[in-house]
Amino acid sequence: MAGAILFLPSVVFWGSGLLKDTITLAALGFLTYAIYNQFIVKKIRLGNILIGLLGIWVLFVVKKYILLCYLPAALLWVAASNLARIKSVVIKLMLVPGMLALLGVTGFYAVVLIGEDDPRYSLDKIALTAKITAYDIGFYSGRDAGSGYSLGELDGTFTNLLSKFPQAVNVSLFRPYLWEVRNPLMVLAALESLALLVLTLYVFFKIRFQVSKVFTNPQVIFCFMFSIAFAFSVGVSTYNFGTLTRYKIPLLPFYLVGLIFLLNQTKSETKVDSLAITE
Repeated sequence: MAGAILFLPSVVFWGSGLLKDTITLAALGFLTYAIYNQFIVKKIRLGNILIGLLGIWVLFVVKKYILLCYLPAALLWVAASNLARIKSVVIKLMLVPGMLALLGVTGFYAVVLIGEDDPRYSLDKIALTAKITAYDIGFYSGRDAGSGYSLGELDGTFTNLLSKFPQAVNVSLFRPYLWEVRNPLMVLAALESLALLVLTLYVFFKIRFQVSKVFTNPQVIFCFMFSIAFAFSVGVSTYNFGTLTRYKIPLLPFYLVGLIFLLNQTKSETKVDSLAITE
């Protein structure tokens, strides 16, 4: 956990100076801490509320798109955690449809509310905003860096944006590949991406590629939902590896922590099975 949060090279490099990325990463930490204490372990205190509100305010002021990805994942985390406490399977099945509907409506209006303050992030403009940002960074302001990439043409429509989802997530998590390195700084980014790919394959190999196990742990659901949504948002709107390395640092600790929870869950299940066989 310490390695995933404190010692990841790109997070240490880009998250230790007085930059927007440092501030938003701290705000994510504060907000996650507050939600965990207030809604997951039920330590209901005024301090947790204030810390959570501070985190939301900082993200809203500095980088709204992080909040757009985070809030739906956090709502699902709280709902799944409370649902997991219910012992009766029948009651769980009865509550799931209503809970999913409530989450959908709440998440939708949370996104709409955030977009009202800044038209660039409204639902009808977000695809165009991604196109303008990607083309500006990839083909204009960052074209001389020699580290550009492309996911294909963006036409500013929502359906076209969604069609780039697999490529965008892949580029944020696992690229640049070693053969895409164009300058010395990209070497470290490529090695880190390779290590992340190897670790991901190792964890999913350990769970025998049973993706359903991801949905049995509320913490894993939250970490993966946020990190993958954020990977999509920055991957499809950057088009430059150098800039992407900095923009994606908020997702890396969450993604790695999700993998760690998943691996730990598998080890716990193995121990339980071994004890059952012994008995």
